[in-house]
Amino acid sequence: MRFDPEPLRLGELVEECLRAREAAGDAVRPVTRQIAAELTEHPIDRDLMKEAVEILLREATARASATARLRLTVKANRNALMFAVKSPGSGLDASQRDTLFVGEPRPGSLPRAREIIAAHGGIIWANGLPGKGVTYYFSLPIRHPDHPAG
Repeated sequence: MRFDPEPLRLGELVEECLRAREAAGDAVRPVTRQIAAELTEHPIDRDLMKEAVEILLREATARASATARLRLTVKANRNALMFAVKSPGSGLDASQRDTLFVGEPRPGSLPRAREIIAAHGGIIWANGLPGKGVTYYFSLPIRHPDHPAG
């Protein structure tokens, strides 16, 4: 996998993905956005991160109940950028959660999203309960110049 990071704002990249879905007619579910306005730039590979976000949006849409509204959150704290997309619907049991990101990282798959987030130094996971929906998450570390990674 080619990894070519550039300084980008994750919130702007996520908005770009949402606009592209809407323009293509793929936005079959309404999305409530909670994207922090004060997010700063971080080294992100634009094409790879767009692919990961699109995979998670597609998965959240596929698992949503017929009338569900997705809830998307992008925020940061001192140490990490955080992304979450909540999909109200049938949910997941523990065995499904444990295997979502396992397997060959083929284009468009959750294992591919895992590979992309790992290439950025981050982690990806999902939480959910049967009948309560599922939320997909990832976090990316924020590297501080005064504290180099060790």
